[in-house]
This record gives sequence, C-alpha cells and structure tokens, in this order.
Amino acid sequence: MRKTVYIFFYFLTIRVLFIVVSGFSPNELSSDTVWIDMLSERALTGDFNFDIGRFIVAPFYNVFIAAHKYIFTSNWSFVLICSQLIISSLSGVYFYKLGKLLFNEKAAFYSSLIFGVFPMTLYWVHTFSSESIFQSLLIISIYFLVKSSRTGKYFDVLISAIIFSIVFLTKSHILLFTPFLALFLFLNLSSTKKITFPLLYGLICLLSTLPFGIYNLKHHNQYVLSSNGNYFHFYTGNSEFGYYSIVDVPAKDTKEFKHLKNFNIAHFNGGIHDEIMKKPHNIKQGEYFDLAVDWIKDNPYKFLKLKLYNLGLFLMPGVSIRHYPFKNWLFSLLISLPIYIMGYMGLYQSVKSNYKKHLFALGLLLSMIIFAIVWYVQNRFRTVTLEPIYILYSGIIIVPIVEYLKSFSKNG
Repeated sequence: MRKTVYIFFYFLTIRVLFIVVSGFSPNELSSDTVWIDMLSERALTGDFNFDIGRFIVAPFYNVFIAAHKYIFTSNWSFVLICSQLIISSLSGVYFYKLGKLLFNEKAAFYSSLIFGVFPMTLYWVHTFSSESIFQSLLIISIYFLVKSSRTGKYFDVLISAIIFSIVFLTKSHILLFTPFLALFLFLNLSSTKKITFPLLYGLICLLSTLPFGIYNLKHHNQYVLSSNGNYFHFYTGNSEFGYYSIVDVPAKDTKEFKHLKNFNIAHFNGGIHDEIMKKPHNIKQGEYFDLAVDWIKDNPYKFLKLKLYNLGLFLMPGVSIRHYPFKNWLFSLLISLPIYIMGYMGLYQSVKSNYKKHLFALGLLLSMIIFAIVWYVQNRFRTVTLEPIYILYSGIIIVPIVEYLKSFSKNG
C-alpha cells in the first residue's frame, strides 16, 4: 500500500513539474482543441450532436469537459487539468500493479519509473484532448481484465468492462482490440466462465452505446457505437491525400505541405470530397468508402507502396522526420528506440513462454498494426495505446541489466 502511494505521488510530481517547466498552455499542443471545446459547449445546452462534418466524434471527452464547465464554471479549465493529472497518476499505480501481476516487483518498479517520466506521454497529460484520459483508463481497464483472468471474479471483469466502455467511447479505434480481448478471457478462464465473461463484457459495452447510439439514429439515421469515422479515415488513408501524407511528403517549406498540415483533403483528392461532405452521414460515409476502394483499384502500385510505408513507420520509434523538425525527430527517436527494442524483446519472450497469459498485449499490438496498415499510421494513437505496453514489457529486460551493473560495481 505504501509503495503505491509513493508511485502515485511520483507520477503526479513529474507531471506537475513538466507542466511548469514546459510552459505550454493546453491549447497549444492539440489541433483538436477547437472543435472539442465547441462540442462541449453544445453538450452544456443538452445538444449531443457531435457532428464535425467529416464524421461524428466519440462522445465521452466532450461530455467530460462539459461536466467540468457546468460544475466549476469559470474555473473549469484548471480543474480539468487537475482531473487529468490525478487520473494519469492513478493509472501509474495500476500500471505498476499490472507489472507485478504479470512479472515481479522489480520489473514492475523499473518500468513504472520509466513510464512516469516518458516524454511522449507527458506531452498529452494537460492538453484539452482525449489522449491522456484514453491512455489512463485503458491501462486501468487492462489491469482489471488481467486480474479477472486470474481471480475469476465477476467484480473484476465488471470493473474492466465498465472502464473499457468509457475507453472506446473516448477513442473508437480501440474497438479493433475487442476480438483479442474476448479471446484472452476465453483462453485464460475455465469452465463456463470462459463463455460468460466475454458475453458479459460484450453486453456491458453494448449497453453503454445505447444513449449516444439512439441519439444519432434519431438525428442522423445511423446507429453510432462511438464514432462513425472509420469509413472517413479509411478514405483518408487510401487516397491521394494519404499517399502524399505518408509516401510522397512535400518539403516542409512548400504550399503543398501546408495543405497537408491543414488537412486540406480536397486539394489532393479533388472537388468530389467537398461534394460528399455536404451529404448526410448515413450516405457520405459509404461514399467515402467507395472512393477509397476505387482509388485502390486504380492505383495498385501506390496502394502497395503506401501499405509498406505504413508498416515501416508504425514499427519505427518516434515521430516522422518528414513532418516534424529534425531536433524533435531526433529527440523522440533517442528516447523511444531503447524502449521499443526492449519492449519487443520482452513481449517476444513473454508470448513464447506463455502466450495465453500475454495475449492481451499481443492483441493490442496486432490491432494497432491492423489500424496502421488498413487505415493509416497515426503515431499519436500508437503512443497512447501501445507505448505503455512497450514500457511495461521492457521491465523484464531491464531487471537483469540492472542486476548485472550492480554486481559489476560491487566487484569493481
């Protein structure tokens, strides 16, 4: 108990120091802040139409901000940052507990120390965007998922399912993980619980979609589980815009690059993009999907090249050198490369020794590979979804290194 308290305050202290030292305001770090603030204002008036034109946005974070605005009025932004700091620090505790559950005290401790100061996570912790909340709640949900597979208790699987429902109502790409989640429970439980636990999990998640789903069915003639952006993002990643974003990236000082940065899809994909944007969602999403399929048929070489680039960039640590300044790319690479190497090594060893026990981690990796290849590589999503797992599994590689260095220093 005492150690978990120390870990909580360790995470909290590091995050507060980062905010103070970095000097970044919450609005500077995320391009999504403007429309998130707009949607939260809508929610304050009882309007849950989270349509931003391109697609309907996942609801939880908009409502989360709206609740802060309603309760704390003019102090809402300060309290929101505090809430995210507390939830992020709490996730550090469950990250440590997950490490103990999977490995041992030392591996959990070392990986927690690294996770606490990992810059790619700190970057999001006080932004007005959903990344920090998503990552924190995902970690907590996974802890209770793994714990339920050990204890066989309904309480643990219920807690995991409830929190996971909030997770996918925050960012819908995590729905790709759900088949692996169900398989993990099936393989790690005995008797009837290998059936009842996945069914119960799925039922809770499905019930959580009802309010937003029915609202959108009424207003947009489309039942939306969390967000309906899957077709739009498929089109984004499989089009001329996607090709120039990933493969043939213009130089940073050109007008073409500004069009990419400003997400001016019509500049690359033509006027049909703006025409479809005018249509209702139950029509436009299917037409975007059809456009993507047509582009794939017409550009098989570009498509294959794009998919290989997506996979390569997904496996490559850090941010893209062609989208960020050189110093940012170099810093992110130097910070992330050791974590990626040790994380892959640790995950490989773990899956090899007991694949059932570590199937959830492998499932997260595979689901994000699917997302990167089928849709497009999005390092921000990779950072908040996968990099905690890399850090977690790096712990079992770090322990023998630290033990060797200790013995070396003593003998020296």
